[in-house]
Amino acid sequence: MRAHEALYDSSTRRILFVAWAVVAVIALALGISGCASEAPASGWGGTVDTLSSGQVSVYNPVGSLWSAGDGWVLEEELRIGTLEGTGPDMFGAITDLEVDRYGRFWLFEGQAQEIRVFDSSGSFVRTVGRKGEGPGEFNQVIGMTWGPDEHLWLVDPSNNRLSVVDTTGAFVDSHPTIGGIVVMPWPGGFDDAGQFYTYGVDTAVDDDFALVMVRHGLDLQPIDSVAPPEYPGEREYYEIKNESSWMMTGVPFTPSMEWRLDRDGTYWGGLTGEYRLFQLSWEGDTLRSIRRDYEPLQVTPTDLDEAKERLDWFIEAGGKADWSRIPATKPAFDDFVIDEDGYIWVQMIAEPGKEGRLFDVFDPAGRYLGEVLAPFPAEFNPAPIVRDGYMYAVSEDELEVPFVVRARIERPEGS
Repeated sequence: MRAHEALYDSSTRRILFVAWAVVAVIALALGISGCASEAPASGWGGTVDTLSSGQVSVYNPVGSLWSAGDGWVLEEELRIGTLEGTGPDMFGAITDLEVDRYGRFWLFEGQAQEIRVFDSSGSFVRTVGRKGEGPGEFNQVIGMTWGPDEHLWLVDPSNNRLSVVDTTGAFVDSHPTIGGIVVMPWPGGFDDAGQFYTYGVDTAVDDDFALVMVRHGLDLQPIDSVAPPEYPGEREYYEIKNESSWMMTGVPFTPSMEWRLDRDGTYWGGLTGEYRLFQLSWEGDTLRSIRRDYEPLQVTPTDLDEAKERLDWFIEAGGKADWSRIPATKPAFDDFVIDEDGYIWVQMIAEPGKEGRLFDVFDPAGRYLGEVLAPFPAEFNPAPIVRDGYMYAVSEDELEVPFVVRARIERPEGS
């Protein structure tokens, strides 16, 4: 591993493997002082309080706004991918997924380092790019996003650049970006004002390594940066250290901090061990805090077996894992996404033997609506896209072969 190289840790998503470096931990204060309460919604036992600071604090007890028959339902209607064959719908690794305004799927195939485009019916359209270092070629794409120019921007740290293609797949331009550090899933993107966000390194930190998010103007020149939220406490890790490198991975089922940028230029954090979500301004002010009561699930023998299997790569790399450090209970949730209408979809911890993936859904105010079951195991690397009444997600079958799903969101009238 090169001196400045950082790799993705699948169990914590945002933790980096960094040579000779320590990732700074930023503690977040979510204090409450003085508040004015709004009247609760009919049939809902929670509270929405506005604090003296202007922060909105939402508390959700056990229970939901949806009553029986009012909940949303996900109905799978299209699947792209196959177990056998050599065609374009045979995937080795889907690094990222985007959908354009025509409903076409843009899938980045990580093994081939190429984009594969499928139309809204699932029919193959074209391949864009190939592995390489020339214009329109890719080496290690870790994320894609649609720009305000309606072009697709691809983050390629191994080529130290952002590559831009249009909706026909033609190469348009490239722009320099930070290289040598890989963060997956990529946490960047554009906001509604056309400003671009991606990660960088805080050069003001002496003898240390600190990841920051950098905001760029319409001319792609850096404007400012902010440290992303980090878990406010000591994280539990397994690690391998030697003179030239440091590799680390989270202890299974320990709480973490997950975070995502929003299209309005704010960002959201989620403390998985407390079931707390919060919205921060770019300047770091807490705008909204959402809490929900929950009953933690026990870590079962089956959970332990599956967790150990997922760490085979770490053991094979020479790591040692003390299984007694795995906690007896699970965090409240795994991860979350914010859809285009401001609804929050929280991916719940999967129960052993339960098919599909369960989501808790909150409305834009932060009130808990209820559960939605995806009839397929939606992955969060890359994260699902919820847009225009559909969920688009990468999933895997029992043989770990990836495919892409489009599911229609059925909403009963009035829900």
